[in-house]
Amino acid sequence: MKKKVEEIMTKEVITAKENDSLLDVATVLKENKIAGVPVLNAREEVVGVVSEADILKLLENFHWYTPIFTAHDLIHIFGEDLHEIQRDIEKASKTKVKDVMSKNPRTISPYALIDDAAQIMHSTGFNRLPVVDSNGKLVGIVARADIVASLYER
Repeated sequence: MKKKVEEIMTKEVITAKENDSLLDVATVLKENKIAGVPVLNAREEVVGVVSEADILKLLENFHWYTPIFTAHDLIHIFGEDLHEIQRDIEKASKTKVKDVMSKNPRTISPYALIDDAAQIMHSTGFNRLPVVDSNGKLVGIVARADIVASLYER
């Protein structure tokens, strides 16, 4: 029976840099079929987490955005305002990760109990926790799906 975070965490972690553009991060999320990644600064320290939810929050600031419509619908509805929509999309895609990420994320030790990770996720609403060693170096990531999968292995 697995008990520690290190037994269920993903060790090869896809990350973002705080100065990456949202377009770059959105592409990485889509290509890897993941919903979020830890964000590292120039010293390779975990300074945040950026997720699909963070990107969607940014889009919600635009008056034309709604998750119900497709891009095709928007073109027909806002045909004359298409230039404004294009400008907003370009602005959003150039936005830096550091401007939308969740800062100062909760992290967890690889030696922590899986139950502790589950409790942190439950109390904070986070879906993933960067796993760091005693020096603060990123060594993995544990997601809610990892915890659920470990329950079936018991």
